[in-house]
Amino acid sequence: MRRESESISIISITSTSFILVLGNSMLIPVLPEIRHDLQLSQVQASLILSIFSIAGAVTIPFIGYLSDRFSRKHIILASLLLYGIGGLVSGIASILQTSLSFEVIIIGRILQGIGSAGTAPIAMALVADLFSGNKQLKVLSLMETTNSLGKVVSPLIGGFIALIMWHYIFFVFPLACSILSILFYLYVKNEESSSEKLVFKKYVSHLAEVIKENKFYLLTSYNAGALCLYLLFGILFYSSDLLESQFETHGFMNGVILSFPLLFLTVASYITGNVIGKFSSYINRILIVNFLLLSLFLIGILLYDSLWWTILIISLISTSIGIVLPCMNVIIVNSVKKEARGFVTALYGSVRFVGIALGPIVFGYFMDFSISTIFVLSSSLCLIQAILCFFYLGKKDKNISFSAVMNWFSIFQFPSRKKQRG
Repeated sequence: MRRESESISIISITSTSFILVLGNSMLIPVLPEIRHDLQLSQVQASLILSIFSIAGAVTIPFIGYLSDRFSRKHIILASLLLYGIGGLVSGIASILQTSLSFEVIIIGRILQGIGSAGTAPIAMALVADLFSGNKQLKVLSLMETTNSLGKVVSPLIGGFIALIMWHYIFFVFPLACSILSILFYLYVKNEESSSEKLVFKKYVSHLAEVIKENKFYLLTSYNAGALCLYLLFGILFYSSDLLESQFETHGFMNGVILSFPLLFLTVASYITGNVIGKFSSYINRILIVNFLLLSLFLIGILLYDSLWWTILIISLISTSIGIVLPCMNVIIVNSVKKEARGFVTALYGSVRFVGIALGPIVFGYFMDFSISTIFVLSSSLCLIQAILCFFYLGKKDKNISFSAVMNWFSIFQFPSRKKQRG
């Protein structure tokens, strides 16, 4: 019975990653339909995605502080409640379709974004509180697997629901959050409270000090992560509109087609996680090569006006992003000492949210008058990022100890043929 309760507890914790991914990925295939029904511009449609991420980016550091100050379990429960309420607000507004429907949907998405900040990011800290040793590594691995699965499945769920009515997508959030909240309340234990309570002023000043000491290294690292998420969600937004307007695919078929690039992303991340420990001394070179490839792929997408060519290039872009992101996790985790790691990783989470938010907005803006401009601009950004990696990340490689990270990534490795000693 105890083992069964622990299993449900682990499922509940790791499901926060899936809930987080649903927030944007599920809406991407149906954005063209939302735009047409509500008579929105490209920028307004992109804002439905981006405002979620902007709210999450702004909120994550404060939620992180609150989770250190109070109970992580209670913060997660409150966040799930807010996440669900936001979906309910957006769903009702979309069905009523009044003159203020768009504005109310945006309010609901803001509530969801704030709630999202207290799901998977805080759940990862909760895993460290509740589990140790191999059990902790396995649960963290399961969270990453759930996150990747969510990226692939979310567009399919969104497309399938759109076969009935796209408005119903927003009601998936309160349903999923309600189920997860019940499981969390019943089966997830409270972490042990810390005797030392953080003072918010000290929290902020310490974070500023850490950033100042490592400014160029951290800014280059943060920019790399944000750029990857900006490209991924910007191109997915572009692809969704392209499929609808030029190739005349709709709803569920959009979800099926868009799941392929995300599958490439998932596989690339898994393989990189499996082998990165063996190539730890070459991480900066891997980053430089992949940002150069991204620069070429972004120009290459303009060469042919074909559905399959577009999907192929987007899949290659997703593959390079899938390689870069695990490498960036290694660099971020090992960029500072242990006592500052929570601050740095929380800020990295915010920056990633900013990248997700900017992608649809920037691509949506340029799609109204110049598709080629946004791809040339994005290609140039990747080229600049490769140069920044060469100058600012390579110098610190020698000082990074990867032993802890290699142990973390050992959870991705295939079972050894050697017999273990008793």
